[in-house]
Amino acid sequence: MDDQDLNNARFRRKYLPVAWLSAAGVAVLVVGMIIGSSLDAEPATLLADRSTSSPQVQTTTATSESTAPLRPGVTYLADLPPVDSSSIDATYVESPWTAGPAKVRKAQYTKSVSATGAWCSSARLTFALDGKYDRFTAQVAIADNSLATKELDFYVLVDDQRVAEVPNTGTTPQPVDVPVTGARLLAIGVEPPPEEANGCPGPERVGVWADPTLTPAGAAS
Repeated sequence: MDDQDLNNARFRRKYLPVAWLSAAGVAVLVVGMIIGSSLDAEPATLLADRSTSSPQVQTTTATSESTAPLRPGVTYLADLPPVDSSSIDATYVESPWTAGPAKVRKAQYTKSVSATGAWCSSARLTFALDGKYDRFTAQVAIADNSLATKELDFYVLVDDQRVAEVPNTGTTPQPVDVPVTGARLLAIGVEPPPEEANGCPGPERVGVWADPTLTPAGAAS
């Protein structure tokens, strides 16, 4: 082997391993770039999927509940002090009547008058009108929060005379519309249907007079 061949052999031993390492490094770098780009692309797809599904989640939370609007120019029984409040029977010490919001068929009536009890007998609530009103209106029903939904009878007395009845009223609101021109007293009542009398004490129910109103005398209809 002459001097030129010896120099070439020494060059290959010194620099070829470096060239192989450089080529391997480039290959590793290229593979790393490919893997990295694929990983970066994957989360973008997942985020896109979430953005398209989120409106569907929001729409499932909607409810059909509502609040009944209040009427201007009328007087609500819930805002008047009663002159007499009867208990359901002699065994009850407290009156069953309350004034405040009540919910019927997912609609809230903010000025309601309700009676709660096991309904062994009648419950009556009396107000002084003193001839100041022309008309009494309301809706009656069993409240959504009742422990039972069996029917109750609702009735109205004007000056101690029973003038209106809504028998066997359940969870569907029923209208009440009674003239009271010149009347001195108005009483609203709730009682069990006659066929239930022997079932005392019976299941507890909430009988609702939903937003009962009095139209002042001389007011435009």
